[in-house]
Order: sequence, then C-alpha cells, then structure tokens
Amino acid sequence: MTLRIPDQPARAIDYTDVRKGITYADVERICLEARHHRVGAVVVPSALVHRAAVCLVDVDVAVACYIGYPFGTQAAGVKAREAEVAVAHGATEIEVVPHYGAVRAARWEQVEVELHTVRGTIETATPKLVVELSYLSDDELTTIARIAADAEYALIANTAGFRIVSTRPETEAQATPEAIERLVRAAGGRIRPKAVGGIKTYAEVVRLLEAGAARIAVDAEPGILGRLAEEAEEDR
Repeated sequence: MTLRIPDQPARAIDYTDVRKGITYADVERICLEARHHRVGAVVVPSALVHRAAVCLVDVDVAVACYIGYPFGTQAAGVKAREAEVAVAHGATEIEVVPHYGAVRAARWEQVEVELHTVRGTIETATPKLVVELSYLSDDELTTIARIAADAEYALIANTAGFRIVSTRPETEAQATPEAIERLVRAAGGRIRPKAVGGIKTYAEVVRLLEAGAARIAVDAEPGILGRLAEEAEEDR
C-alpha cells in the first residue's frame, strides 16, 4: 500500500509550485499527489488556478495563489483584480505580497489601503499576507502584522521565496523555527504563521509545526510528498 503523510502534518502542507515555467501537466501531477496525501492546499500561479480547481473539485484540498508575486510592486487595484479573477476561477486562499517600498518607507496608510483593497474583493476566500522576514525590523514586522490582522488576514508567511536584494545572502528564503517564533511574537496571537522556504524533510515539517507554524509550504518537487511519508513512517 502506498504510504501517506500522517493527517495532521499533511493538512498543514501548502504544496507549492509558482515557477514561471509551470505547465498544465505539472498542475495535474501536483493535484494528484495532493489528493493522495490529503494536503491542506495546492499553491499555483493565478493563471493556473482554474485547472487546479477542476482537478480538485471533489476533494477537501484548497486552491491558493500568490497575488503580486514576486515583488509586490503592482498597484493595489491591479492586485485586487488579480485576486478577484483568481477567486472566480476557484481559488479559496489568496496570498498577498505587499508593496515593500511602502513598508520600508513606513507609509502605513498606503499599506493599509492596499491590504484592505485586496481583502474587499475576496470575501469568500482566505487571505494570507506574505512578508520578507529577514528584510524587516521588529517594529516593521509588528506593524504590518497588526495591519493584516485588522484587515482579517488569516496567516502571515515569512517569505515569498526569493532574494529581495541579490547581493544580500541573508535574505535568502529559508524557514526556520526561529523565523516562525519571530512571527509568533509579532502576530500576538491575532494571525497565524506560515513557514516558507527550503523545507525538504519530515523532521523539518515537525519542527516548524512545533515552533508555531500553522501552515508549511513544501515545494512541489516530483516525489517529495512520498519521501515525507516514508520519513514519517520511519519515525513511528
């Protein structure tokens, strides 16, 4: 019998493929694996949301997509429209990348308007905020987490999975227990953390959940969910 990831960790997994070269066949494979392991969600680019929704129509696996990926530099109205179309195509979770120029300039009213603008177009979907943890001070992180919580965002992720500044290796996307603990402190219990970046093993998934992560982004490499299931079986 083919192994499955245990239910509780599986339901926390966001099985993610947002590569620019992702194909319809990739989405179909991802969805087949997601169905078998009963993960919480698949995350694909907005252009492929409809295909994922069709593949997952009869199972309890959410379809999610990033809005404003990867740099968040689109206007708020553009992001709102992208989110609106994604929901119409079947997305039930929306991950919003904010405009980091506004964040770093402490233009908090602009950030607030942007998050509320997108939120207002997706009343039937679960919104998530994506930050770049290593790029933000504690004060900046606490402020944007509060704004997101006030706008009823459900989760806050530690990274969109890219280097904001290629000459700064410390901004390489990586999920660690320390990163999640920092999100927990900033969120103050009002918004749940999501772990993103370089998660490859079942032990890492468990450590991140123990640190307080509510969701875990696993990159959709062929066979990785099967490997996680095998590692979970060995740990029993």
